[in-house]
Amino acid sequence: MKLKKFEQQPKHVENIPIEAINLDSEQEQPPKPDKAVGKNVFQPNSKYFTIVIYGLLFVLGAILIYKFIGNWPATVKSLGNIFHILSPFLIGAMIALVLYPFIKTLYNTFFMGVCHIKSKKAAKMLSILVAYLIAVGAFAVLIGFVVPQIYKSITEIANQAPVWYENIRNWFTEFEDKHANSSIDYNFINQKIEDALPKLVDYLTGTLTNMVPYILNTSMAILSGVLNLIIAIIVSIYMISDNKNIFYHFKRFLYAVLPKKTADNTRIICKNCASIFINYIIGKSFDSIIVMIICFIIMLILKLPYAVLISVIVGITNMIPYFGPYIGGVIGGVIIVIASPIKLIIFVIMIVCIQQVDGLLIGPRIIGSTTGLKPVWVVFSITVGGALFGVIGMFLGVPVFAVLSYLLNITVQHFLDKRKVTVQPYDSPDDL
Repeated sequence: MKLKKFEQQPKHVENIPIEAINLDSEQEQPPKPDKAVGKNVFQPNSKYFTIVIYGLLFVLGAILIYKFIGNWPATVKSLGNIFHILSPFLIGAMIALVLYPFIKTLYNTFFMGVCHIKSKKAAKMLSILVAYLIAVGAFAVLIGFVVPQIYKSITEIANQAPVWYENIRNWFTEFEDKHANSSIDYNFINQKIEDALPKLVDYLTGTLTNMVPYILNTSMAILSGVLNLIIAIIVSIYMISDNKNIFYHFKRFLYAVLPKKTADNTRIICKNCASIFINYIIGKSFDSIIVMIICFIIMLILKLPYAVLISVIVGITNMIPYFGPYIGGVIGGVIIVIASPIKLIIFVIMIVCIQQVDGLLIGPRIIGSTTGLKPVWVVFSITVGGALFGVIGMFLGVPVFAVLSYLLNITVQHFLDKRKVTVQPYDSPDDL
């Protein structure tokens, strides 16, 4: 009887399947209950976790957008401070992107092709050195020629200002004598001029009084600008010499955080965005330099005054599409009319001809359809950029908006392809 009792299995293990028992484990496993236990509601679930993360990101994004837009002046000021801090690195990246094609041409064509230098490292260092020497030399020659001429022109204008003022007053007096019988109230006009003269003298006196701190602040700004430029040049040299390593780490980061197909598309998009931006800046810069040189040569031939000063103004303002040529023409016209009113007509005709040649021949050949923007969007980008960031916004508004337009076009096309929708363009867009 004892044997039978000993051979009887315990009741609490009757329903345990044999494969559920771990024979290799030294510790005794707890038996499974006869009834299934309900699913724990606190058990981790990747689906719910993803929904929570997306919800938190949405709330965080909404808060950030509200803070940015709700206090826009402070946001612009903060962005300005960030750009000011990062300006040496941004300028350095810009210099590197502009000089890289020239350095690559020197490396492949001259040092490796003509000189047959065996060491690739030595050829790369020589290419960088020669390219920077040429760029710095051209910039120094330009500054050495242009700056003294501009200073001379401004000094001459300042010296001639009292003479022009007397000429204007004499002309007005002669006009008053010739038209004494007219209904114009000359006494009122003379009184306004006499009242404005002391205010002008007080303004000039105050300006001269505050000249010392102004010169000090300007000197500090120039010193800071020179220091930032030196840092930018050093940064650009490191970026060019170590470009493959930089791109390698960028690729590693992309493929680490994104799926392979998304990372491939991101690389292509970044490359195209950089190409749009850099090609526009380089093309527009060459176009403006050509316009400046043509303007200078024609002004010398026509013997118009202040040729260097006005040509530089026309070349710089030509960087702004559509509005730039008119801005430069108006500023140059004001300087011309003060010096010699008769030559204003010649100057206006010259500017109109130069801008027509630039718009029809020079610009399309150099810049082409780099941005792909319609005129209305060009005007929109200049207006918005100028309203938000001033002159810098007017200069960079077009390439920035071109990049945004490219990204928007890619996004729209992606969703159209995802929905398998094809939108056909109009057969004749010029037909109403």
